[in-house]
Amino acid sequence: MSEGFRRWDTDVRGHGIASASSHLSAINELAELAGLPDWVTEDPEDHLLPGLRRGAEAAGLTITSFASDPEGRFTVHLKGAGGMGRRELRQAAWTILGCIAELSSHVRESREDGGVTFDVVTGSPQGRFAPHGHSVRLVIDSAT
Repeated sequence: MSEGFRRWDTDVRGHGIASASSHLSAINELAELAGLPDWVTEDPEDHLLPGLRRGAEAAGLTITSFASDPEGRFTVHLKGAGGMGRRELRQAAWTILGCIAELSSHVRESREDGGVTFDVVTGSPQGRFAPHGHSVRLVIDSAT
């Protein structure tokens, strides 16, 4: 098999075993909700920051700054990941996100110079309260 078709370093098949189409209704539901005007809740400092701080502490990281933008995204910068590898950074991010995640979540990881970014949409499509959600960006500085 050509190196370009491998999905990881020891992949010899070059293809998977099934689709994940059984999850599409939940994925589409979150996408539809995220597109609704006024779906993202207000006051992320009040609603999200306490959980983010608990998660950061559990992951051994420190929040250095946070801010909301006009689109409703709450960006949180963290430091303390200098000795962490890629897998450890991902585990730290999921520890933090686990402290604020709602019933349905989408997470997208991207690498940037000196760190890793996790863009998150998480929300509750149903339940005790009206459907609502959050847009969060975690920026973890992997420098020492």
